[in-house]
Amino acid sequence: MIEFQGLSKVYGSFHAVKPLTLTVRRGEVFGFLGPNGAGKTTTIRMMMGILVPSGGQVLIDGLDCHTEPAEVKRRVGYLPDTPVFYDYLRGREILQFVGEMHGFSRAEAARRGARLLTEFGLDEAGEDYAVNYSLGMKKRLGLACALIHDPAVLILDEPINGLDPRASREVQERLLAAAARGVTIFVSTHLLDMAERLCDRVGIIHRGDLVATGTLDQIRADASATGSLEDVFLKITGEAAEETAQ
Repeated sequence: MIEFQGLSKVYGSFHAVKPLTLTVRRGEVFGFLGPNGAGKTTTIRMMMGILVPSGGQVLIDGLDCHTEPAEVKRRVGYLPDTPVFYDYLRGREILQFVGEMHGFSRAEAARRGARLLTEFGLDEAGEDYAVNYSLGMKKRLGLACALIHDPAVLILDEPINGLDPRASREVQERLLAAAARGVTIFVSTHLLDMAERLCDRVGIIHRGDLVATGTLDQIRADASATGSLEDVFLKITGEAAEETAQ
Protein backbone atom coordinates (compact mmCIF):
# COMPACT_ATOMS: atom_id res chain seq x y z
CA MET A 1 0.00 0.00 0.00
CA ILE A 2 2.95 2.34 0.69
CA GLU A 3 6.16 1.93 -1.29
CA PHE A 4 9.30 4.00 -0.83
CA GLN A 5 11.66 3.75 -3.80
CA GLY A 6 14.99 5.36 -2.97
CA LEU A 7 13.25 8.40 -1.47
CA SER A 8 15.72 11.06 -0.30
CA LYS A 9 15.91 14.69 0.76
CA VAL A 10 19.09 16.79 0.65
CA TYR A 11 19.64 20.38 1.79
CA GLY A 12 22.99 21.47 0.39
CA SER A 13 25.51 19.06 1.90
CA PHE A 14 23.07 17.85 4.58
CA HIS A 15 21.30 14.55 3.89
CA ALA A 16 18.05 14.84 5.87
CA VAL A 17 16.76 11.54 4.47
CA LYS A 18 19.16 9.13 2.77
CA PRO A 19 17.75 6.90 0.00
CA LEU A 20 14.87 5.07 1.67
CA THR A 21 13.48 1.85 0.22
CA LEU A 22 10.64 0.24 2.16
CA THR A 23 7.24 -1.37 1.63
CA VAL A 24 4.27 -1.16 4.04
CA ARG A 25 1.57 -3.74 3.48
CA ARG A 26 -2.18 -3.13 3.35
CA GLY A 27 -3.75 -3.28 6.82
CA GLU A 28 -0.39 -3.04 8.57
CA VAL A 29 0.46 -0.72 11.45
CA PHE A 30 4.00 0.41 10.72
CA GLY A 31 5.95 2.40 13.30
CA PHE A 32 8.52 4.89 12.04
CA LEU A 33 10.89 5.47 14.93
CA GLY A 34 13.93 7.63 15.50
CA PRO A 35 15.51 10.28 17.71
CA ASN A 36 14.59 13.94 17.28
CA GLY A 37 15.99 15.23 13.99
CA ALA A 38 16.35 11.75 12.50
CA GLY A 39 14.25 12.54 9.41
CA LYS A 40 10.81 11.23 10.43
CA THR A 41 8.80 14.39 9.82
CA THR A 42 10.74 15.20 6.64
CA THR A 43 9.80 11.77 5.29
CA ILE A 44 6.14 12.29 6.16
CA ARG A 45 6.09 15.72 4.53
CA MET A 46 7.39 14.16 1.32
CA MET A 47 4.66 11.50 1.58
CA MET A 48 2.06 14.27 1.80
CA GLY A 49 3.47 16.29 -1.10
CA ILE A 50 4.49 19.16 1.22
CA LEU A 51 8.20 18.71 0.41
CA VAL A 52 9.66 17.83 -2.99
CA PRO A 53 11.98 14.78 -2.86
CA SER A 54 15.59 15.25 -3.90
CA GLY A 55 15.54 11.74 -5.32
CA GLY A 56 13.37 8.65 -5.62
CA GLN A 57 9.65 8.54 -5.00
CA VAL A 58 6.98 7.27 -2.64
CA LEU A 59 3.82 5.58 -3.91
CA ILE A 60 0.56 5.19 -2.00
CA ASP A 61 -1.90 2.74 -3.52
CA GLY A 62 0.21 2.95 -6.68
CA LEU A 63 0.01 6.76 -6.90
CA ASP A 64 3.06 9.03 -6.82
CA CYS A 65 2.81 11.36 -3.82
CA HIS A 66 4.64 14.17 -5.63
CA THR A 67 3.09 14.06 -9.11
CA GLU A 68 -0.44 12.95 -8.06
CA PRO A 69 -0.96 14.69 -4.69
CA ALA A 70 -4.71 15.32 -5.04
CA GLU A 71 -5.47 11.67 -5.77
CA VAL A 72 -3.22 10.58 -2.91
CA LYS A 73 -5.05 12.89 -0.48
CA ARG A 74 -8.37 11.28 -1.42
CA ARG A 75 -7.03 8.02 0.00
CA VAL A 76 -5.05 9.36 2.96
CA GLY A 77 -5.91 10.79 6.36
CA TYR A 78 -3.04 12.90 7.70
CA LEU A 79 -2.33 14.12 11.22
CA PRO A 80 0.70 16.44 11.56
CA ASP A 81 2.71 16.63 14.77
CA THR A 82 1.22 20.06 15.56
CA PRO A 83 -2.20 20.49 13.91
CA VAL A 84 -2.93 24.05 12.77
CA PHE A 85 -6.48 25.31 12.32
CA TYR A 86 -8.17 28.57 11.49
CA ASP A 87 -8.28 30.09 14.97
CA TYR A 88 -11.72 31.61 14.64
CA LEU A 89 -13.58 28.66 13.22
CA ARG A 90 -15.39 26.44 15.70
CA GLY A 91 -14.48 22.77 15.99
CA ARG A 92 -17.77 21.81 14.35
CA GLU A 93 -17.14 24.26 11.48
CA ILE A 94 -13.63 22.87 10.88
CA LEU A 95 -14.96 19.33 10.51
CA GLN A 96 -17.75 20.63 8.28
CA PHE A 97 -15.19 22.38 6.07
CA VAL A 98 -12.92 19.33 5.81
CA GLY A 99 -15.86 17.05 5.04
CA GLU A 100 -17.07 19.30 2.22
CA MET A 101 -13.53 19.59 0.85
CA HIS A 102 -13.58 15.80 0.51
CA GLY A 103 -16.72 16.06 -1.62
CA PHE A 104 -19.48 15.29 0.87
CA SER A 105 -22.72 17.23 0.80
CA ARG A 106 -23.28 19.82 3.52
CA ALA A 107 -25.69 17.48 5.31
CA GLU A 108 -23.38 14.46 5.10
CA ALA A 109 -20.35 16.47 6.24
CA ALA A 110 -22.37 17.74 9.21
CA ARG A 111 -23.49 14.21 10.10
CA ARG A 112 -19.97 12.82 9.94
CA GLY A 113 -18.57 15.77 11.89
CA ALA A 114 -21.14 15.43 14.66
CA ARG A 115 -20.41 11.70 15.00
CA LEU A 116 -16.66 12.27 15.24
CA LEU A 117 -17.04 15.08 17.78
CA THR A 118 -18.94 12.63 19.97
CA GLU A 119 -16.48 9.78 19.42
CA PHE A 120 -13.51 11.97 20.32
CA GLY A 121 -15.14 13.53 23.39
CA LEU A 122 -15.37 16.99 21.82
CA ASP A 123 -19.14 17.44 21.96
CA GLU A 124 -19.02 20.29 24.43
CA ALA A 125 -16.09 21.92 22.61
CA GLY A 126 -17.71 21.71 19.19
CA GLU A 127 -18.98 25.30 19.41
CA ASP A 128 -15.71 26.68 20.81
CA TYR A 129 -13.16 28.43 18.60
CA ALA A 130 -10.04 26.39 17.80
CA VAL A 131 -7.83 29.16 19.23
CA ASN A 132 -9.12 28.14 22.68
CA TYR A 133 -8.31 24.43 22.26
CA SER A 134 -5.53 22.78 24.26
CA LEU A 135 -2.89 20.74 22.40
CA GLY A 136 -4.68 17.53 23.34
CA MET A 137 -7.99 18.85 22.00
CA LYS A 138 -6.29 19.97 18.77
CA LYS A 139 -4.79 16.49 18.40
CA ARG A 140 -8.20 14.87 18.80
CA LEU A 141 -9.79 17.32 16.36
CA GLY A 142 -6.95 16.75 13.90
CA LEU A 143 -7.45 13.00 14.07
CA ALA A 144 -11.19 13.48 13.53
CA CYS A 145 -10.37 15.55 10.41
CA ALA A 146 -8.06 12.77 9.20
CA LEU A 147 -10.80 10.16 9.60
CA ILE A 148 -13.82 12.04 8.26
CA HIS A 149 -13.57 10.60 4.73
CA ASP A 150 -12.88 6.97 5.80
CA PRO A 151 -9.38 6.87 4.28
CA ALA A 152 -7.60 3.69 3.24
CA VAL A 153 -4.32 4.99 4.69
CA LEU A 154 -3.56 6.96 7.85
CA ILE A 155 -0.28 8.89 8.12
CA LEU A 156 0.17 10.07 11.70
CA ASP A 157 3.00 12.16 13.12
CA GLU A 158 3.15 11.77 16.93
CA PRO A 159 -0.59 11.04 17.26
CA ILE A 160 -0.76 10.83 21.08
CA ASN A 161 1.57 13.68 22.03
CA GLY A 162 -0.33 15.98 24.37
CA LEU A 163 -3.10 13.49 25.14
CA ASP A 164 -3.98 12.45 28.68
CA PRO A 165 -3.69 8.71 29.48
CA ARG A 166 -7.38 7.94 28.87
CA ALA A 167 -7.48 9.77 25.52
CA SER A 168 -4.19 8.12 24.53
CA ARG A 169 -5.59 4.66 25.22
CA GLU A 170 -8.80 5.44 23.30
CA VAL A 171 -6.85 6.68 20.26
CA GLN A 172 -4.65 3.58 20.24
CA GLU A 173 -7.71 1.30 20.47
CA ARG A 174 -9.30 3.20 17.60
CA LEU A 175 -6.19 2.78 15.46
CA LEU A 176 -6.07 -0.97 16.12
CA ALA A 177 -9.75 -1.23 15.16
CA ALA A 178 -9.05 0.68 11.93
CA ALA A 179 -6.16 -1.65 11.07
CA ALA A 180 -8.44 -4.65 11.69
CA ARG A 181 -10.76 -3.21 9.02
CA GLY A 182 -7.87 -3.10 6.53
CA VAL A 183 -6.69 0.49 7.00
CA THR A 184 -2.94 0.90 6.54
CA ILE A 185 -1.36 3.02 9.29
CA PHE A 186 2.04 4.68 9.07
CA VAL A 187 2.81 6.22 12.45
CA SER A 188 5.84 8.26 13.46
CA THR A 189 6.51 8.38 17.17
CA HIS A 190 9.24 8.60 19.79
CA LEU A 191 6.97 6.87 22.35
CA LEU A 192 8.46 3.41 22.16
CA ASP A 193 6.07 1.73 24.58
CA MET A 194 3.17 2.79 22.35
CA ALA A 195 4.96 1.50 19.25
CA GLU A 196 5.61 -1.83 20.96
CA ARG A 197 1.90 -2.25 21.76
CA LEU A 198 0.54 -0.94 18.47
CA CYS A 199 2.82 -1.82 15.57
CA ASP A 200 3.11 -4.96 13.47
CA ARG A 201 6.54 -3.84 12.26
CA VAL A 202 8.79 -0.87 12.86
CA GLY A 203 11.56 0.94 11.04
CA ILE A 204 14.28 2.82 12.92
CA ILE A 205 15.74 5.87 11.20
CA HIS A 206 18.89 7.53 12.53
CA ARG A 207 20.50 10.62 11.01
CA GLY A 208 18.44 10.13 7.87
CA ASP A 209 19.37 6.48 7.40
CA LEU A 210 17.02 3.51 7.88
CA VAL A 211 19.17 1.37 10.17
CA ALA A 212 16.69 -1.39 11.09
CA THR A 213 13.29 -2.70 10.01
CA GLY A 214 11.09 -5.66 10.89
CA THR A 215 9.07 -7.08 13.74
CA LEU A 216 10.43 -6.56 17.22
CA ASP A 217 11.65 -10.16 17.30
CA GLN A 218 13.40 -9.73 13.94
CA ILE A 219 15.07 -6.52 15.03
CA ARG A 220 16.17 -8.11 18.30
CA ALA A 221 17.73 -11.00 16.38
CA ASP A 222 19.43 -8.75 13.82
CA ALA A 223 20.86 -6.54 16.56
CA SER A 224 21.76 -9.45 18.85
CA ALA A 225 19.79 -7.61 21.53
CA THR A 226 17.26 -8.51 24.19
CA GLY A 227 14.66 -6.65 26.21
CA SER A 228 12.02 -4.10 25.33
CA LEU A 229 11.77 -2.08 22.12
CA GLU A 230 13.34 0.79 24.07
CA ASP A 231 16.36 -1.36 24.94
CA VAL A 232 16.76 -2.48 21.31
CA PHE A 233 16.26 1.07 19.97
CA LEU A 234 18.94 2.50 22.26
CA LYS A 235 21.40 -0.23 21.29
CA ILE A 236 20.84 0.21 17.54
CA THR A 237 20.94 4.01 17.51
CA GLY A 238 23.95 4.03 19.82
CA GLU A 239 25.87 1.68 17.52
CA ALA A 240 24.84 3.72 14.46
CA ALA A 241 26.09 6.89 16.13
CA GLU A 242 29.44 5.24 16.92
CA GLU A 243 29.84 4.04 13.32
CA THR A 244 29.09 7.56 12.03
CA ALA A 245 31.67 9.09 14.38
CA GLN A 246 34.45 6.71 13.24
